[in-house]
Amino acid sequence: MTKKIISSAILLTLLAGCNEKNSQKADYAVISGKVALPENQKVQLIQDNQVIKEIPVASDGTFRDTIRALSENHFYYLFENPSLLLPIYLDKGTHLELALNQDLSKVNLLSGIQSDQTKYLIEKTAFANSKIFRSDGELFKQEPQEFKKNLKTYFSELEAKLKSYNLDENFVKSQQKWIKYKQIECLMDYPSSYNYFLGKDPVLPTDFYTERDAIDFDNAQEYDTEESYRDLVQRKYYEQLGDASNPEQLEHFIQIVSALKSENIRADFAKSMAPLINPNNPKNKIILDFVLNNIKEEKIRQVVQDIYDQSERLASGKPSPVFNNYENAKGGTTSLSDLKGKFVYVDVWATWCRPCIGEIPVLKELQNKFKGKNIEFVSISVDENREAWLKTIKEKELKGVQLLSDKSFNSQFIREYGITEIPVFILLDKEGKIINANAPRPSDPEIEKILENLIK
Repeated sequence: MTKKIISSAILLTLLAGCNEKNSQKADYAVISGKVALPENQKVQLIQDNQVIKEIPVASDGTFRDTIRALSENHFYYLFENPSLLLPIYLDKGTHLELALNQDLSKVNLLSGIQSDQTKYLIEKTAFANSKIFRSDGELFKQEPQEFKKNLKTYFSELEAKLKSYNLDENFVKSQQKWIKYKQIECLMDYPSSYNYFLGKDPVLPTDFYTERDAIDFDNAQEYDTEESYRDLVQRKYYEQLGDASNPEQLEHFIQIVSALKSENIRADFAKSMAPLINPNNPKNKIILDFVLNNIKEEKIRQVVQDIYDQSERLASGKPSPVFNNYENAKGGTTSLSDLKGKFVYVDVWATWCRPCIGEIPVLKELQNKFKGKNIEFVSISVDENREAWLKTIKEKELKGVQLLSDKSFNSQFIREYGITEIPVFILLDKEGKIINANAPRPSDPEIEKILENLIK
């Protein structure tokens, strides 16, 4: 789970939470301005990675909207396109008029009430991206002592910028915490980033992590109120889980997190663990117990329990869910029972699914390599358009057994396998029992090795 520091997504970590109480009489905020690209038809207001509102753009490129559902966390983003994610601060009574620009540093805040916070956030983000989080990684290529010295200098400059504004005390304290925690996060990022850019590991002095080691990583209140602290805590503990598919690492990670005294931190990690429950994970029960012991919301608990139950039904060696009388493109119908006595490699796909179509050439190569062997290649389409299915089979000269699901994604076979996204590949033994409910794709070299071992 090593996080690369150089990516467009870094912008999403550049703001911290705030619990400033407002004294404005207005119960709404107003955003207006002009987009950078006139062809854009909307801008999105985003908070906590969720789209709060879509604001339409007029034909002349202008936009204006009133935001009434304001949260106690006043930090938002305006998203026009992937090149521009603009940090803004909204409170009751805030009015902002902005001239957007592809270059964040050239965004113009034309006028506004309570606009100084947004001015600082834009300046901070542009500065951090140009000096610290540069795409060429100049800072992170430096040797440890030089890196740490320059890192402190840059964050000191940010704090000076912050103090140059006459801002609310709570806002200032929150931003000072952001500076503190992001500096430590950069220290933690440094070794992997140095290796990424230079292809070798740095030699760290013994006091390199002094600031990190002074942090309490089990502070429930700070975790709730400061986004930058949450990022730091998640980084620290996820470093203990370098490979989530490794059962030993996963169990060790759960043991470490379970020992935390903060219920909210444990619960947050428990929610992130739930997707790791799958039919081939020998630690499913440990994950389930961790989730149920740390999450109180009954709805989430039930969803995770259902995922676990389904995974147990689809574990290796369990009888496969069956399909009956699926239409065969060559005529007639085919059921799973008709294939008994052969290993079965199932491809669940659709004509409108680009990744599915992308697998077709390598699937055909795989079929050619195992032609005449005791392996049946079965493609089950979840298309609702039968004619499109037949046309694609003909045009792409698809091989193997080509079947059409009787009720698209609502087919019993598809539902019992819990398939909601495609393509999915399933491997069954000669008795119709599951070998792997999530088998490697044809483009994965591992599948050829697996099939060769089966027919030996």
